[in-house]
Amino acid sequence: MYPNAPILLIVFNRPETTQLVFESIRKVKPEKLYIAADAPRSENIEDSKNSNRVKEIVSGVDWDCEVHYRFADVNQGCGPGPCNAISWAFENEDRLIILEDDCVPATPFFNYCSELLERYKNDTRIWLISGDQYNEEAVSTPHSYFFSRYGHSWGWATWKRCWAEMDMTMAKYPLIIEQDLYKAAYRTNKEAVYFQKKIGSIFHDEALKSHIWDYQFGFAIISNGGLCIVPKKNLISNIGYQGTHSELKNEFHDRPIDENYKIISHPDFVLCDVNYDAYHFKNHWNKKKPILIRILHKISRILKNRKI
Repeated sequence: MYPNAPILLIVFNRPETTQLVFESIRKVKPEKLYIAADAPRSENIEDSKNSNRVKEIVSGVDWDCEVHYRFADVNQGCGPGPCNAISWAFENEDRLIILEDDCVPATPFFNYCSELLERYKNDTRIWLISGDQYNEEAVSTPHSYFFSRYGHSWGWATWKRCWAEMDMTMAKYPLIIEQDLYKAAYRTNKEAVYFQKKIGSIFHDEALKSHIWDYQFGFAIISNGGLCIVPKKNLISNIGYQGTHSELKNEFHDRPIDENYKIISHPDFVLCDVNYDAYHFKNHWNKKKPILIRILHKISRILKNRKI
């Protein structure tokens, strides 16, 4: 039997979504729970009010549980905040299930993560266990999950051995470019060029780099030749349409979750599903949005940046 993995919940100023995620955690009554809350932004009255409501919600652990709280004294931001929270929890753990305050999990998500965290704990090929499935129409595996270059972090799990390679500055990016190794990480040159450009733009933009963390961890995975586990069915519904990075609702929000999911069979080989990856790259990463949506996103980003 596999042990139940500890859970880290990262929260900030969204009481409504936090309540839903917290209730999902309460259903499974974890034995160990870490809760990290960023501090309100300076002189932001709404932040202070909502952050206090969030703290009240997450303080309501009413089951037998070893709970650890980390309430920041000053606002760290949406890049360093989650990064520091994960590093804090890994000071005591070798594995974690990680949820942010807008990622509502299906109940089977927790068993899925716990089982695979134990099964692959010593397999250095595996770096991330994702709860997200955006392209079920492209899944062909007869098994309950598969391996991919593309693992998303709207509800996920990983090990301390992997997070140890996390670097917000991506200091090794110039080396991988200098040695012309980016194309070694991807099946096609088109994918390599796309992500080299995307990661490069982040590397050279200090302001942007300080506002995100997941692309940096993605770079750590790719630059170490890591694989991700992706479930056959979707296990996370992201309901955060108004966050810093999600200005408008899109087809990846509010996705149905499978409450009947269970791991019935494991893959026969630890090999990347290249057919799924090709489809996912085309229909998720490299998908062209309608011109109106692109214009609205651009306007929203401009307005948001003016408030910062």
